[in-house]
Amino acid sequence: MSDLPLRVSLMLSAQRALLGAVHPQLRQVSIDADETKKLVSLRFEYDGKPKEEVQESCSCAATEVIANFSAPWDIFEEHISVPIPFELAPLRYVVYLRAEPKAGT
Repeated sequence: MSDLPLRVSLMLSAQRALLGAVHPQLRQVSIDADETKKLVSLRFEYDGKPKEEVQESCSCAATEVIANFSAPWDIFEEHISVPIPFELAPLRYVVYLRAEPKAGT
């Protein structure tokens, strides 16, 4: 992507791609990369089964992320239903986290 460290490039790319793509159903977005395999992984976690338009919006954001990385980089995206109160399972870097009440409050 640039001369920035990979962690910074991943986070900036994902946060930019999410502008206008975050829906109320989206609980968390996280990202990681395997430099050896040249693979960027994105995990989208939703409050329940995502509506088609919500998942499509997030997939478009994933496409924008990988567009920032030159070939041979590839992308793996996960869309997971994690309804409240179930615990989220982020990848290495969290780029979006919805504000939610703490358990027991």
